[in-house]
Amino acid sequence: IRPQAAAGVASNQIAYNILAVQLEDPAALESMAATIQSQVENTEVVDVVTAYEATPGYAAQQNTLNTQRGFTLLIGILVIGGFFQIQILQKIPNIGMLKAIGTGNRTVGSAVVLQILAVTVFGVLLGALGTFGLSLGLPEGIPIQFTGQAATMAILSLVLIGPIGGLVSVWLAVKAEPLMALGLSS
Repeated sequence: IRPQAAAGVASNQIAYNILAVQLEDPAALESMAATIQSQVENTEVVDVVTAYEATPGYAAQQNTLNTQRGFTLLIGILVIGGFFQIQILQKIPNIGMLKAIGTGNRTVGSAVVLQILAVTVFGVLLGALGTFGLSLGLPEGIPIQFTGQAATMAILSLVLIGPIGGLVSVWLAVKAEPLMALGLSS
């Protein structure tokens, strides 16, 4: 609560710009809001979420955090894509051999996508378990909260960026020429 100057108020009186009321019955919010507004002039009654979202800088801070989240996902896509591209480049001779004996592009592409999904899901689950384990060791004063919706969205986003990042790898695997992959082309 910060005191502020008010017009027409003596300098020895303090006027507050915010006041918190804790209700015993949260269902009585509407009636309490009406009571406060009828007894105190120039008053706006809002819930806790509306109050902190209206603080100066909140919207700008949320925009910054959302931008950081977006760039983190983009960087994740690039890193995962690079990892799978290196992995596929190392397997090009094997893919060339499979294609030389008649394996179709659909089979090769499906195998690559399944490998990407398996590695991504394993990594995300391992990371989620590690994060949860580390959160249990944090002191009580650190404000960290995992909600089911936020955790689910994070896990799904991370699982989706694996195949997105691996699209170049799938393309490389499907476009591999058997003779060139085996080093028999001149």
